[in-house]
Amino acid sequence: MSRPTNQRFATITLVVLVAIFFSASITQNVCAQSTIKLLGQLDPFDGDNRYADVWGEGNFAYLGSFSGNGVMIIDISIPTAPRLVGHYNPAEGGRFQDVMVINGIGYFSSENRGGVHIVDVRNPASPVLLSQVAPDKNGFPNVHELFVADGVLYEADSRTTVIKAFDVRDPRNPVFVRDIQTTDTRFIHAIVAVNGRLFTSGWSGKTDIYDVRNVLTAAPPLLGSLDSGTSSHASWPSNDGKLLASARETTNGDVRLFDISNPASPVQLATITAQSLGLDSFSAHNPYIVGNLLIVSWYQAGLVVLDISDPRQPKLLGSYDTFPNSTSGFDGCWGVYPFLGLDKVLLSDLDGGLFVVDATAAQAGPRTVSAASFGFSAIASKSIVAGFGINLASGTLGASTSLLPTSLGGASVAVVDFKGGERLSPLFFVSPNQINFQIPAGTAAGPALLKFTNGAQTITGSTIVAPSAISIFTANASGSGEAAALDAFNFSRAPFNATQSNGQPNIIAVFCTGLGEDATDIDANVAATVLATIDDQPVTVSYAGRAPGFSGLNQLNIVFPAGITAGVHKLSVTRNGVASNSVTIAVR
Repeated sequence: MSRPTNQRFATITLVVLVAIFFSASITQNVCAQSTIKLLGQLDPFDGDNRYADVWGEGNFAYLGSFSGNGVMIIDISIPTAPRLVGHYNPAEGGRFQDVMVINGIGYFSSENRGGVHIVDVRNPASPVLLSQVAPDKNGFPNVHELFVADGVLYEADSRTTVIKAFDVRDPRNPVFVRDIQTTDTRFIHAIVAVNGRLFTSGWSGKTDIYDVRNVLTAAPPLLGSLDSGTSSHASWPSNDGKLLASARETTNGDVRLFDISNPASPVQLATITAQSLGLDSFSAHNPYIVGNLLIVSWYQAGLVVLDISDPRQPKLLGSYDTFPNSTSGFDGCWGVYPFLGLDKVLLSDLDGGLFVVDATAAQAGPRTVSAASFGFSAIASKSIVAGFGINLASGTLGASTSLLPTSLGGASVAVVDFKGGERLSPLFFVSPNQINFQIPAGTAAGPALLKFTNGAQTITGSTIVAPSAISIFTANASGSGEAAALDAFNFSRAPFNATQSNGQPNIIAVFCTGLGEDATDIDANVAATVLATIDDQPVTVSYAGRAPGFSGLNQLNIVFPAGITAGVHKLSVTRNGVASNSVTIAVR
């Protein structure tokens, strides 16, 4: 079944335009520690199990173990009810403190002489070991922390001053590339590689910055080093590479912000302590920068979110305590993974296991959501979004041509993506309190910084970009309720006929955004990669691609299951493991 013809598309846009241009206002955040809400929790094993780091991909969380319980694979498709669906634990026992999963391939660092286990977790119920990076491949026997970027695995053993690099483009056959000798005098605790730069956290207080764009073929040049303080534990750079957050793990351990615009001459901008925030905690642990937010797992203080729009004056936006008891040692929130979206932030607590929290209220600046679902989950490149704030534009104006402008009435939105690229957004509509725009083509997946300019000033916001993140438009422009959909044959609205005139199951055209850059504003059909369910039962998707005549708009042709009954049914769509909002369709 093809999509409806262009000649009938005016009817379709009337359904969708309501959702795009007349959406309800989103309440602005209030700076308070009560803003972050618990959605769900899972403690997979009884007792004090010493859980470790956490990672997320699609509908799954991956939880490491400090005490030998391996890596737990947890279904978080229903954030309020996470459930254990898989478990990787080798015969020798798995003390896996650091975990990463990229496209269904897990990289698990072993602290009990197992090196790094590379595991296929695409079937979560049955993880498969693909290879190990151990001493026989010139790897460390004990790996404390790891990072994988651009097909390269980096290892830190927290015992030496050396970083090991491996080519893992073929995860079944990792190949040693080189040792990187750092400048720290004790040992390297952690590493992170972002946008061609490697950041090392040294225990004597040195953080090195290397250019690793050509690490597979040449030794990486040292760009600069900064004095990050003793017991430097972990760091994370901003998208544009100008700011670095570095956490120290020690008594009264803090987070320090550095200007690294010139890596050879870094400048410390701020030191953030628990006491300065009015919190009680032994130490900070892992920091992440998401747009204009600093997100930190802070042991007894739990999750801490700060506004770093002005990095010289960080401001507390909210916190969530996973460990309400008071202690002076290693207890509480160990890890945080914020890249599934601020409405589904993953936390790992040393004793409590996995926590899923909603941190959307702890934001600074304009709040950007899908223009279809109004959700704060990840959004996709080329998708239609809405930003809500104050003084975003001097007046109200809509685009007058199908070729969308990047400036309306002096207002514009720029997106700085995870790879540091900055692009102006095509604009649908601007007003003082709302701007509707499209995430620019080419925006890389990951945390993104948004720059809203009204002609006189620029204010920043944040979001998460994913390869695909489908959001279905609804008839009432609320993001829930009846789907914005038409009968694919006669273009009528709901309630729909269960069958065609020939008795075959009927087909409806459902309108959405966020299908992905490979199927938006270009002719392509990615139906084979899309899973749709009606009342939680899989149904056929005959077409998934662009809806003609409107930038950023996608169309899904959904085939009704044989025998569908009259009434209201639930529809949900998933691509790349990311599920849409749940909507309804009425059948007669």
